[in-house]
Amino acid sequence: MLAPCLCWHRVYAGTVSQEEGQPASHAPGAAAAEDQRPKKACPDCAELVLAAARKCRYCGYEFRPAPTPTPTGNEGLLSFLLRRGAPRLTMTETLVQFGIELDSGEQPAGMWLGRVQGSDGYVVLTDARLFFVLALRPSADMPKPQQHRLDELVGAEVVTRFWKSALVLHWRGPVANASDANLSGVSMNIDGLVQKDLRQLHALLLARIEGA
Repeated sequence: MLAPCLCWHRVYAGTVSQEEGQPASHAPGAAAAEDQRPKKACPDCAELVLAAARKCRYCGYEFRPAPTPTPTGNEGLLSFLLRRGAPRLTMTETLVQFGIELDSGEQPAGMWLGRVQGSDGYVVLTDARLFFVLALRPSADMPKPQQHRLDELVGAEVVTRFWKSALVLHWRGPVANASDANLSGVSMNIDGLVQKDLRQLHALLLARIEGA
């Protein structure tokens, strides 16, 4: 009779708190539920802490939010315009910010990021003209956009050099409003376009030549 009592005593003792004499407060699954909270590793000591923690409880490392990336010059002007408060600018209003004023009845056809003579900017096409605007924030001394009339366009071809494609345009006369003498001439090279934009702009210009 003694042995069964000893065994029962050992089992019961395992569920009683030695300090309070009450059943231990081990809720089933409590530890597992705590482990399910998202964690992150401290980059300083490599210990795991809660994902929402702003300071590591082991080494004191402070978690700071990543800095907001600074826009590159290639997207500076367009990003600046798009960040303006509501209401959003229309295409025509955006062109006015670029320094482009459309003639009566002139309609915009598209705008693409590109590069001319090593300068990043925006290629703007209307049903009458093609413009190139430098990627600068609007200012009083902003250079005037380079422009050509489409009725002066005599050729448009895609050339590939060193695995990079460029759109070469041929005109009858010099570039209007070109402040740099190097931009004047009968040819205009546009590179830096993504392939789909290059194909789209090329097709629009060819259609203009064929319909002239």
